[in-house]
Amino acid sequence: MDQSVRTMLERLYGIFEAKFKDTRESWNHFIEFIAVDNKPTLYRQVKHKFEWLFDDLSLCKSLLNTYDPKILKGDFYDHLGDMYLEKFGESLDTKTRDKVRPPESIEKVFDMTHIPRTDKNLNILDPACGTGRLLLAAHKLAPNASYFGVESDLDLVRIAITNFSIHGLDGYFLHAESCKHETDIAKANGQYNWQFANDWNSHIHELKPVSGQNKVVLQVL
Repeated sequence: MDQSVRTMLERLYGIFEAKFKDTRESWNHFIEFIAVDNKPTLYRQVKHKFEWLFDDLSLCKSLLNTYDPKILKGDFYDHLGDMYLEKFGESLDTKTRDKVRPPESIEKVFDMTHIPRTDKNLNILDPACGTGRLLLAAHKLAPNASYFGVESDLDLVRIAITNFSIHGLDGYFLHAESCKHETDIAKANGQYNWQFANDWNSHIHELKPVSGQNKVVLQVL
């Protein structure tokens, strides 16, 4: 973990907080700003169209002087997940907090699921991916894999999308519930559902139900 990245992100968030005052509104603008900067196609999906930025030259200068995408791209640690927990953790249920796994638990998951160290083009699925932290860590073991994450909390989905956009990784994140919605790409319902992956907005009410039972552990497909 590069502490300079966290310092930069906290300063950046502080600019949004000074502008919008409210913690939730500040976070939404903050995460949208980073997401769109790293994946411009998301601009069509986010709620705010940056009118707040274009109308405030001093704010624009402050953001440009603070934000450093180069150092952000150089560190694969999930700083955004940590920040989200610190700012909203008290309002989250235990299950949601646990999805943003601490580094030591990631090693235990790898031990249990036998993620191989390989350069092969694997598909890796995390059915409760949180902010994508486990899949970011899996990149160190399988750098040429494609990563698939399912998550029931839309805020965490958005962080996962942003994390993978920062590093240009081949990741697909779906706002769904693994126990209710089909995620097996080999099935028709799964193929239908995955078309909604990486959408900033939720389509959970349009998803097809699971047929049979989805696995609920990290999988190499």
